[in-house]
Amino acid sequence: MVIHTTERPAKLLQKAAIISLVVGALLLVVKFAAYAMTGSAAILSDAVESIVNIVTAAFAVYSIGVSLQPADEDHPYGHGKIEFFSAALEGGAIVVAAVWIIYKAVSELVGGAVIHRLDMGLILVALAAGVNGLLGWYLLKIGKMEGSLILEADARHVLTDVLTSVGVVIGLFVVYFTRWIFLDAIIAIVVAVNIIFTGWKLLRKALGGMMDATTIEDTAAILEILEKTSFPDVCAYHKLRHRKSGVLHFVDFHLIFRRGLPIEQAHAIATAIEAQIAASFGDASVMAHIEPCREKDCPNCREKRG
Repeated sequence: MVIHTTERPAKLLQKAAIISLVVGALLLVVKFAAYAMTGSAAILSDAVESIVNIVTAAFAVYSIGVSLQPADEDHPYGHGKIEFFSAALEGGAIVVAAVWIIYKAVSELVGGAVIHRLDMGLILVALAAGVNGLLGWYLLKIGKMEGSLILEADARHVLTDVLTSVGVVIGLFVVYFTRWIFLDAIIAIVVAVNIIFTGWKLLRKALGGMMDATTIEDTAAILEILEKTSFPDVCAYHKLRHRKSGVLHFVDFHLIFRRGLPIEQAHAIATAIEAQIAASFGDASVMAHIEPCREKDCPNCREKRG
């Protein structure tokens, strides 16, 4: 078995998560101030999503600390799967918030609404969108660079919030100039539907990780090495399995060697192939099971005997 890991900058990941939490809290205050001034359901929908940002950012701070802990006796495969729980929490929270937004918007459509000081509300929401855009770009950059699903999920949620804010600003500009107040509730509903779509994508990705779903990209990377191996003593492979826990990939498979090959040579070749696969992922635990070839007419075995 070969285990290959890269050193992950824990302080950088935790710093990014803490920045997300602090900025999210400040923007929450700004957005609710805008809602208090205007009474706009669209602005309220944007503000509610910021509450979810804070909850999930707080859990991200905790999750990053746990995910970076090394394997122990109780968790022999490490703690990386908490990243999937973090993404699932975020996706679920987004969906719940969106359903509540739709409820408030429909209530406004039925009962009517009065909006005040829309100009100041627009300025505050636009300012929040700009700050959130910078935050989302920063989190996505760090998350992709370090392979952190937690930060990537947080970044995509923040960027979704930016799109929400931009949509709210554009829609409320229309309301401001036309005085069609009913558009406020419609904008809120459109925003909520978009939020549900984003939450569903996060949930699907998280549940796939929890259920050890494979990806086409990972499978292709492994097969590229197994099928094009330069070791002539390898006759075939089978029983390939692989999964991912956080940033760590777990791969196991059976290697079939020509009959009569000394166990020491087979082990050395298997270790070399394990190392190739592990290095291709950066963070991986790879195990190959050694088997003798049982095919009577195996051309590889026949060639070696000849």
